[in-house]
Amino acid sequence: MKTQTQNFTNLKNSKMVSSILKNVVGLSILAIFASCDNNNDEIIDLQPQPDGAALTARFNDNRADAVEEFTLDASTGGVITGTQGTQIAFLPNSFGLNGTPVTGNVSVQLIEIYDKASMLLKNRSTLGKRANGEKETLKSAGEFFVAATQGANKLTLLEMASVTSRPIAPGDLDGGMQIFRAGGVDNDCDGIDATCDWVEADEDGDGKTDNAGVRDGQGAAGTFVTYNYNIGNFGWTNLDRWYSFTGPKTEIFIDVPDGFNQNNCAVYLSYDGEPTALARMDVWNTTLEMFTEHYGLIPVGLQVHIIMVAEINGQLNYAIQGATIVQNHIEVIPSLSPISQAALESLINGLP
Repeated sequence: MKTQTQNFTNLKNSKMVSSILKNVVGLSILAIFASCDNNNDEIIDLQPQPDGAALTARFNDNRADAVEEFTLDASTGGVITGTQGTQIAFLPNSFGLNGTPVTGNVSVQLIEIYDKASMLLKNRSTLGKRANGEKETLKSAGEFFVAATQGANKLTLLEMASVTSRPIAPGDLDGGMQIFRAGGVDNDCDGIDATCDWVEADEDGDGKTDNAGVRDGQGAAGTFVTYNYNIGNFGWTNLDRWYSFTGPKTEIFIDVPDGFNQNNCAVYLSYDGEPTALARMDVWNTTLEMFTEHYGLIPVGLQVHIIMVAEINGQLNYAIQGATIVQNHIEVIPSLSPISQAALESLINGLP
C-alpha cells in the first residue's frame, strides 16, 4: 500500500509532467502565431484566465444586492421584518452617534442568509474559530448582517436589540445553537464585506458565550418555533453550533486544474445531510499546489460534495463533485464549466 507521502509525490510528479506538456503545446501554438506575423512583437495569451478580483466583486455585489432597507424613528425605535421572516426589535433612543442618541429617521440595513447557496455566493461560509485559534465547521440556523445609518453617518447600537429568526418547524429545532460574531467585536469585521471567521459571542459582556433562546408560536400553517437572541453591536452575527465529528479522521486535499490557486478561485466543502454546513477550503498548500483546510481532519466515511467556483472572462464557472472521504483523501477536479448564478444556486440548494 502506498503511503500518504508517496501518493502526494506521485500526484505532484504527474502534475509536473502535465504542466510541462501543456507548456510545450502552448509554446508551439505561440510559435505558429508568431511565424505568421513577424511584425507582431506581442505574445498573445490564448488561454482564458480566472479572475480573482472579479470573483470577489461578485461576492460583494451579491451581498449588496441582498440588503433590505428600513426606516425607523430613532426616538421611538420599532421592529423590522425581513422578507425571509427575520425580525429585529430596537428600543427607543438606541441608535447612537459618538455615544449620543440621535433623533429623527434612521435607515436600518438587514441581510438574511438561510441556505447553502447564499452562504457560498455571498462568501459567508460556516467556518468557526475556537479560542485557541483552531478552525472547525459550524452548522448554522441563520446568518445576519445588521447596520444603521443616518445620512452619511454610520450609527452605533446604544441598547441591546432583539433578533428573532424566521419560524421553523419544531422538528427542525436544534437546542445547541449559540451566538457567533464575525471575528469578534473589537476589530474591523463589522462591515458588509467582512470575511472574518465566526467566533463565539459575548454580546452582553458578562464574560460568557451566549446561547440562543427558543420561543414557541402558532400560525396559520400550524405550530412553529423561533430562535431568539440579543445583539449589542451592529455587524455580522450567526446562529451556530459546532459540527461534531465522530470516528477516525483524515486529511483532505483538493487538486484543482492548472492555473487555479488561492488568489483566483474558491473551493468549499459541503456536508451531505446538513443543509447549512459549508466550510471554505481556505488553505493553499504551496508544495502540493492543492487546497486543504485549517482544521486538518475530516471523518473517514463522511459523504460530502466539493464545490469550486471561479470567474473567467466575466462568466461564472463551477465544478461540483460528490465524494465519500477515504484515508488520505485527494479529490481531483479536472475542469470547470460555465453556468449562470441562478442555475448554480439551484444546484447547490439541491445537494443532499
